[in-house]
Amino acid sequence: MLETLSIIGEKVNKMNISWGVGGSLLLSFHKLIDKPNDIDILVDEKNVDPFNSILSQIGKTKEAIHSDPFKTVYFSKYSIDSVDIDLMGGFAIQHNEGMYKLSFNEESVVAHKTINGVEIPLCSLEDWYILYWLIPGKQEKAILIENYLMDVGVTYPRFLEAALKQPLPYEVKERVKKLLS
Repeated sequence: MLETLSIIGEKVNKMNISWGVGGSLLLSFHKLIDKPNDIDILVDEKNVDPFNSILSQIGKTKEAIHSDPFKTVYFSKYSIDSVDIDLMGGFAIQHNEGMYKLSFNEESVVAHKTINGVEIPLCSLEDWYILYWLIPGKQEKAILIENYLMDVGVTYPRFLEAALKQPLPYEVKERVKKLLS
């Protein structure tokens, strides 16, 4: 998986594209889980087309099914060397209180991990904390992040503060406020 990620990074980094790794791979980089499922990549909406072009050259396109509650603007799936890649631009999810939109841009990248000599941009755990509360069946990952942030502290409060300005379920808002206090 890391080999595949470095191949992607090597090609994409030459293109001045804002992107970041999130999902289970991000959690594994923080040692919160052992076995990531796939590579989840968030990309600035204006960079979706060039990113898709790169992935389609090095991998096989897979069917990307748009299903509720997801309202993500751009969603593509690929397979590269038997590794599944999800590419998302304009990530959005519908929930009982409204629509949550993650605006991803170059400021969303908070760190880099060097893999095989390639700089890989990483999303914030804070952004994925919110997403995992909203994605059905992923609350256990939100709790892993919450426990981690309670132990080491919130590094990027601006992402949680921005999330509070959007519609969120009451319980999620309360948990975020507790993390920020």
